[in-house]
Amino acid sequence: MPSNFVDFPFRLYFSPPQDYLTVLGWLFYLSLLVFFLKKFWQPITGKYLQQWWLYGSLAILAPFFTLIAGIQIGATSSIPLPNLPQETTLPVLFLLFAVPWQIAGGIFGVGPAFIIGLISGLCLSGWNTHSIFTVLETAGMAMSFAFLVRQNYRSRFFSLARIPVFAAIISAALIFPFLLVSQFLSVSGSLAIRIDYALSQTIGLNFVRMAELIFGGLIVSILYWVKNPFWQHPSTKVPSPIERKIEYRFLFGAIPFFVMILIVLMVSTWWVAGGAATKMVEDRLRGIAEVTSDSLPYFLEAGQNLLLTLGEEDLIGLDNEQVELVLAEKIRAVPFFRQLFLFDENGAPLGGYPVTNFDQLRTSAEESNGIQLALHGVTLQTYTTQPWVGETTAQVSFIVSIKNSDEIPVGVLLGRTDLNTNPFTQPAIEALMSATEDGGEGFILDDKQRILFDTFNSTDRLFTQYSGELPDSIGMFENYSPQGTRQLVYYQPMIGRPWSVLISTPAKTAQELALKNAAPMLIVLMVVFIVIIVFLRFSLRPITRTVKTLSVQATKIAQGDLDHLMEIKSVDEFGQLAVAFEQMRIRLRDRLDELKHLLVSSQSVAEHLDIYDAIQPVLEAALSTGGSHARVVLISDVVPEKKNVTMLSIGAGEQNEMLASLDKQMFELLKYQDILPITNLSRLRRINLPQIMVPPGAILGIALHHENEYFGALWIAYRKPKTFGEEEIRYLSTLAGQAAMAAANAKLYTTAELGRQQLEAVLNSTPEPVMVFDEFDQLLLLNPTAIQLKGLIKNATIGAKIGDVLEHEPLLDLLSGFKSNRDTTRDIQLADNRVYFTTVSPVIRQDRMVGKVCILRDITHFKELDTLKSDIVATVSHDLRSPLTLMRGYATMLQMVGDLNDQQRTYVSKIVSGVDGMSKLVNNLLDLGRIEAGIGLNVDRINPGLLAEQVVVQLQPQAAQKNIELVFDNQMDNEFTIQADPALLQQALINLVENSIKYSGLGAQVSIHLTHREKHILFEVRDTGIGIAPIDLPRLFDKFYRSGRKEAYKQRGTGLGLAIVKSIVEHHRGRTWVESKLGRGSSFYLEIPFELS
Repeated sequence: MPSNFVDFPFRLYFSPPQDYLTVLGWLFYLSLLVFFLKKFWQPITGKYLQQWWLYGSLAILAPFFTLIAGIQIGATSSIPLPNLPQETTLPVLFLLFAVPWQIAGGIFGVGPAFIIGLISGLCLSGWNTHSIFTVLETAGMAMSFAFLVRQNYRSRFFSLARIPVFAAIISAALIFPFLLVSQFLSVSGSLAIRIDYALSQTIGLNFVRMAELIFGGLIVSILYWVKNPFWQHPSTKVPSPIERKIEYRFLFGAIPFFVMILIVLMVSTWWVAGGAATKMVEDRLRGIAEVTSDSLPYFLEAGQNLLLTLGEEDLIGLDNEQVELVLAEKIRAVPFFRQLFLFDENGAPLGGYPVTNFDQLRTSAEESNGIQLALHGVTLQTYTTQPWVGETTAQVSFIVSIKNSDEIPVGVLLGRTDLNTNPFTQPAIEALMSATEDGGEGFILDDKQRILFDTFNSTDRLFTQYSGELPDSIGMFENYSPQGTRQLVYYQPMIGRPWSVLISTPAKTAQELALKNAAPMLIVLMVVFIVIIVFLRFSLRPITRTVKTLSVQATKIAQGDLDHLMEIKSVDEFGQLAVAFEQMRIRLRDRLDELKHLLVSSQSVAEHLDIYDAIQPVLEAALSTGGSHARVVLISDVVPEKKNVTMLSIGAGEQNEMLASLDKQMFELLKYQDILPITNLSRLRRINLPQIMVPPGAILGIALHHENEYFGALWIAYRKPKTFGEEEIRYLSTLAGQAAMAAANAKLYTTAELGRQQLEAVLNSTPEPVMVFDEFDQLLLLNPTAIQLKGLIKNATIGAKIGDVLEHEPLLDLLSGFKSNRDTTRDIQLADNRVYFTTVSPVIRQDRMVGKVCILRDITHFKELDTLKSDIVATVSHDLRSPLTLMRGYATMLQMVGDLNDQQRTYVSKIVSGVDGMSKLVNNLLDLGRIEAGIGLNVDRINPGLLAEQVVVQLQPQAAQKNIELVFDNQMDNEFTIQADPALLQQALINLVENSIKYSGLGAQVSIHLTHREKHILFEVRDTGIGIAPIDLPRLFDKFYRSGRKEAYKQRGTGLGLAIVKSIVEHHRGRTWVESKLGRGSSFYLEIPFELS
């Protein structure tokens, strides 16, 4: 298809409506657009209102983009409008025409795109198409495109439709029928003319508009794919209307397919009918042209022969009157010529008839030349000349040369005739006139394409040059009349003559004939299409009704309404589906009933520890399967008061005690099998039935097991024989499991209750206060002794928080901060000045502390004895210092008095060593007494890391003697300080490190680690020595305690070092403990708070 770029400007005008149908169509189209605009209107949010400048720019660019980058499609000449003396505009493809309103649609929505589409449509209509429908077509395309790119439906089709290029293609497909209808309404004329113009003449125009839409979609797709922030993408997606009903989904796929087939069939039918009609018209025109072209040569030949017969030599010698008489007689004899005129050998007129005066003859130049040629010997000549005044056909002149016996021209005879009156031309004229019956027109042209005859009898065009196009060969072609009417023209040149016949008929003849032929088929197609759509709707009704019924039933099932029976009327796939739904409803109802019974029974088992209350709902649930009696036989351990019986029986159902004689048999039988189904009891010989009892028809027994322990049996009796299904057995097995759970709970409760009563009796009889708290510091247990202590308990309510229970602040601090997995001890003094040794122990379950136990022992008497002992020891120690100093001095001076032998020196060395040991013991006793008395505790801010380094430096020589590596690992900030007595804390560390060095072998390692956790600092002294036996760990920090292991005898101590450490730590409100494994070493821990205030 040829194309070339076109330049602006075009001529601005709007074609007025052709008729009332055009106006009505335009108004209907406008109302349709307003309806859809209101339906698809989308409010513009504040975010996009702020982009008013962008919308204004698009509105300004719309006219420019409409009229630039235009490519003319098709030939250089355009198609005239039917019945109008003007031409339609050539199709012009404006590449950027759709871009502004497509961008507006993607960013601002349907309404803004509609407005810019109106602007673009006005510009395109005024400067190019000049059709009032172009405005609405463009606005419709803009609205359709904007809706597609902005919709938020979730199906794959609509997801693709959000992509601009696909939205453009879909919009083009949707708008195509409207474009055809617009072209149909844009012209005037009959129905056939409108249809032909819409289907045959304007397809190119419609495809240009669609191409503009798709090309713009390709450009705008760039904004979509680059995720432009202005382009709106749906945040949430919803089901499309097509997805809501199966009928809509089916019709959405079927109707476009049928519409496409309908359009193809209608267009094909129209084209086929049009082709057949055109062929019929061509055959008719050919017949007329052939009759005409075949008749005219005989006319010319007959005229020449007749004039040759009339041109006798005798006419030359006659005078004027005689010539007139002879010529009149010849015309009357043969009525072929209308005029005859005789010339002499010099070309001078001799006379004629009926025109006798040569001046009135008005010979043409061609006739004058012909006369001269005849005088020079040309025998026969034929010319066409101007019509006679008042005549409607041209005249045909025949010229013959009159010769003597020597063949010398002696005169010339001129004969004239016309095509209307000549009898030889009547068949041709009648054939041509038959073309006018349907508005056609016929012409006879001479060799110079001058009109000799016109069926319209128009004198204006007679003997003028034919202005239309003429083909090079015989055949039919299309042409347009000056009034813009499309015509079918048949051209037939004469054989052997330079004349030609031209016959035209309006194209509407073929169109009306085509419509007449195609109308039945088109009507049938429309009726078939409507019938198919209606048939589809009604044929889908049973399917959709069945599906809707199934959907309603499924909704009821989902809502828990299982009592409505589903009516089943068909046996097809939907009937089978309905049967499956009904079976599902019944089974689900049964399952829900079973679940309801299971829920009630499980709640009863969970709520009641009494076996009678817990088991009764289980038995009632078992009866729901259709049983007449249900009984449970349990071991006697589940109820404490039944210890003297072998088993416990509980029953449900009317007169269930009548079957109590079967309890023992079922109990024994189910010890060795889990399930005992007896479908017909009368056929089973293993069950002994009493004679007075009416035997049941069937029995199902299930053993009660819980954690591999046999608790008894659950058995259900039925009045008639019965076959037990798997689901029924599974349901009753579940009930049996709950019964076993109830029995196990009852047994555990019985055991726990007995244990609780025993524990309560023990605690109540314990003279020492005992308190138990859970992991959330809530009171669990409290004995009467604790309640009676003055200054200890202020609220004895079980479950109260520890802060509300304890009145003693030091004990409250001890228990509140207790998070350890080992025991913690402390001496506390109550309001009555009595001292209690407090032990807090964790309750561990699955490696997790779930509570703590606090026990207070009255050690007031022991404290008094210890104080007395300490006073005595302090007095004795103080008094021993002077004698020990004197003894060591004299023992040292023995070597100064004289020489001593080896044995004497050994004795002196032992005396000095014993005195040093006694002095160290005395100093430790005095230090311990001073610490316990609280004398000399000098609290100051110290750097714990620096203190530990000093201990390492002080004991480094002692470690080096045994080749022991002494290491300090400080994980604290070097500037960190705590409150403590530096001398006592250093002494405690020295004691711990000395112990580690003392009990470590050669080449071992002793390390000091300094860390912190929460609000405490932690010293860890770790060694790789001999370790401590587990039996020695509890008393390791007691005074004068020494291990009994033989390895410890090699390094004997006073037994006061660790006791001093413990006393120092407790005075700092901390704690100390040890972890050790034999042969692997020990770890001593010293923990004190950051602040003592």
